[in-house]
Amino acid sequence: MRWDWACLSAMCFKGPSMRKFISTLALIGITLFHNQAVANAPVTLTLSPQQCVALHQGEYCHSELTIHWQASSPGDYCLTHANREQPLKCWQTTAKGTMTMDLQFNQNVHFFLQDTQQKTLASAQLTYAWVYNKSKNTRVRWRMF
Repeated sequence: MRWDWACLSAMCFKGPSMRKFISTLALIGITLFHNQAVANAPVTLTLSPQQCVALHQGEYCHSELTIHWQASSPGDYCLTHANREQPLKCWQTTAKGTMTMDLQFNQNVHFFLQDTQQKTLASAQLTYAWVYNKSKNTRVRWRMF
């Protein structure tokens, strides 16, 4: 039996078989592309709100913070922040998590999502801001006019 290489081109397929062949190729391509994109998807860590505003510089800002993270595959992950050695919370064999906490702070706070080897996979910052600068003179001055 001899191969007819010209018949392997798209011209040998006619009618419904051609449409079926192209549909199958397209489906395989989309599946491979999707699987590759999911495997390379970054780990995300989001904060809500992302900023807290105090009235005066140096005053503590009070915030109810919601932290959400999502990874491309299930695993063991821990949420930490820069001012604390111990994790805030850890999750086992899961690909996403949410945590809500009350927080008081007077400087930026950095959060990190880490794996079991303490490798940082994602980070986010809760920004501290203020409306008025610290008063240089704390003495109250009275004026008549």
